[in-house]
Amino acid sequence: MSVPASNLSDAPALSTKPRRPVRMFGIKDIFTTINAMGGVIAICLCIDHRPFWAGVSMLLGYFFGDALDGWVARKLGTSNDFGAEYDTIADHLSHCIAPGAIVFTVYRDADLGLVPWAQWGLACALGGAIMVTASIRHARNIVRPISVKGVWVGLPRTVLGFLAVAYVDSQLAPHAIGGLWLGVVIIPLACVAALTYWPFANHHGLRSHFGFVRVLIALTFTTTLAVLVLYPAFVFDVFFFWMFGYSVGSWIALTPEERALYRAAVKTALAEAKS
Repeated sequence: MSVPASNLSDAPALSTKPRRPVRMFGIKDIFTTINAMGGVIAICLCIDHRPFWAGVSMLLGYFFGDALDGWVARKLGTSNDFGAEYDTIADHLSHCIAPGAIVFTVYRDADLGLVPWAQWGLACALGGAIMVTASIRHARNIVRPISVKGVWVGLPRTVLGFLAVAYVDSQLAPHAIGGLWLGVVIIPLACVAALTYWPFANHHGLRSHFGFVRVLIALTFTTTLAVLVLYPAFVFDVFFFWMFGYSVGSWIALTPEERALYRAAVKTALAEAKS
């Protein structure tokens, strides 16, 4: 049946302008790439037996890449699934694989008084423990997710990698009681903490952080960057102080109600896993 001419004149005109394709890769992902390249360069520096500067590369990638990509995405309104997945993979490379390589390089080249094959095995075990633990933690949190706003399940993989690198690259570690042997205790303990269900505060909560927490976060960034510029040899001593402090004390950033809610969520998840 034909349409009356009067009705045709009232019909909206169809636009012939082509739709602009939605881009996966945007400005935000440039910062994620900076983070990823920090890890890539760190691994290359490990091949050249330069673990200290490998750690610096990792730090620069974090401060000028990973710490900014989410903020840029929110400000530009360009958050998408691609960016989230890319960020996850880049973090795994730079905060887990690269730290494992750095730890391996330090312990392989250190004078520990071991026969070569034993020292190589120890270095491989410590570096590999970081990589494997972070991978297991990621897989566990995918298949058995426990989502409570403001809380990470187990020691975050980023903190695991940063804590290990900060210790082995610090100037004072060789002079501590036990020296690098103390790292043989610290790194496995951090790996265990990453695989627990202990609560660790994060920045994705429903409320603003307590005032003292915001101050501590600001000090972490400012003091680490200031020492990196002014006294670079001691940057990892300062960074270790902050990473160790977070590892043992982040729970104080959570309210009793948040901790109770988290314990209930863990109990429910584990009960469902057994059923």
